[in-house]
Amino acid sequence: MKQGKFEKEIFIQSDVKTVVDLIADYSQHHKIHPLIEKVERAKDEPAGVRRYFITDNLQWGPFKFKIKYQADIISVTEDTVHTQAYQSPNTHVENLTKITLTQNGVTLHETITMKAPDLLFDYAFKQAQTAHGEMLQRIKDFIEKNK
Repeated sequence: MKQGKFEKEIFIQSDVKTVVDLIADYSQHHKIHPLIEKVERAKDEPAGVRRYFITDNLQWGPFKFKIKYQADIISVTEDTVHTQAYQSPNTHVENLTKITLTQNGVTLHETITMKAPDLLFDYAFKQAQTAHGEMLQRIKDFIEKNK
């Protein structure tokens, strides 16, 4: 198993609540996450957790494929969203997003930690970095255009 961590950050002309509400509403993530095709709410959830099953479209060289995985919203506060995702085979992604009020808007800061099998890690880590960079830009565009 390998583990890695990366961080992404973007300024958004918005208020904290609007950004937190969008990030914590997975039913909207197909609009902002470049890999997500489908989001389904789980029928059974542990107490205090919002559980979803997400289908991503991926590509590896000439091969296109879909994966379905479990994503849990662990906690939401007035300025943070903490999530975990579990994918096969044995891949775990943890995301802590913090939204900080700044002059004229907010700063959205993500810290992503990933664990994956050695052979899969480099591909999965690169996909996550690229997707989350694009997702932050899409969040910014979505919120600023819908003010």
